[in-house]
Amino acid sequence: MFLNMTSNRHILCYNTSMQIDQLFEFVYILIDKKQVTAKEMAERFGVSTRTIYRWMEALSLSGVPVYSLKGRGGGIAISEKFAMDNTVLSEDERLAIISSVKALENLSGKNGAAITPERKAADKLSRLVTSDTDWLEVDFAPWSPEGSEVRNLFGILRDSILKKRQITFDYFTGDGRIEKRIVHPWKLVFRGQSWYLFGWCTSRKAERFFKLTRMRNLVMTSKNANIERSAYPQRGAGTPEYSAPLIQIKAKITKEKISYLMDSFICSQIKVQKNGFVNVTFTAPDTPWLCEILLSFGAQIKITSPARVKNKIAEMAGNISELYK
Repeated sequence: MFLNMTSNRHILCYNTSMQIDQLFEFVYILIDKKQVTAKEMAERFGVSTRTIYRWMEALSLSGVPVYSLKGRGGGIAISEKFAMDNTVLSEDERLAIISSVKALENLSGKNGAAITPERKAADKLSRLVTSDTDWLEVDFAPWSPEGSEVRNLFGILRDSILKKRQITFDYFTGDGRIEKRIVHPWKLVFRGQSWYLFGWCTSRKAERFFKLTRMRNLVMTSKNANIERSAYPQRGAGTPEYSAPLIQIKAKITKEKISYLMDSFICSQIKVQKNGFVNVTFTAPDTPWLCEILLSFGAQIKITSPARVKNKIAEMAGNISELYK
């Protein structure tokens, strides 16, 4: 970093009374503050303003693009491109940062036409790379007109986390109840195929995950979220998906439906048979909704093991048949 300054160290020390550590501190201040006055720097380093201008001249000779801004509100500045070029970021690292920032723009909850901080940052950083920065797009909204409502929900949660504000909302629990929750929000988490809010639930007095699709009437309050986030748990408390044990399931499914099964579960073995069926092995959490998902495939899937899952689906199918008689 700052190779020109290091290689011309003898020039700097000869032409100015500054030490090399003062040189680096001076440049870092310019990079951090974007603009300073000679008076401010003179007071900081305990030298005269004339010395500061001599330091500027020495920096210019060593290849650092510092310059003076004339008139009211002027001062000393450094090239913005130099500030980025001389950090430890490589081209690939800058590209990764820009792509991430652009992806986050869709998670801001703002209207698509609005100039968001993410878009401003991406526009500035894009000028500093030569690679294509438009290779990644993230949009978590569903394929429906209600997509904008989901973005608004996400935007409120994002703001409440950054501003450290408590939130309230109505939550639909797994057993069919609707409960009012007050939460100190910590982070948004995407796991499996769903978005969750992770935070401290005041009614449960414990950390909990909340599925965004089950939240209604979300409000960011004026109360501070003052319960600090603990170490990230290995398995999310309050989420049956992650606390439930995993079981291995073997099944036969039609070729037309294998892709839909792969959308819901990780299939470890897939063998296509001549009779038009596919033998498949997959792992799933052992929860009540497992059989409900498998039942949604109708007669196009047959569970072969474990027996209890097979029998439970047969029982549920019988109940449905009785319901329509």
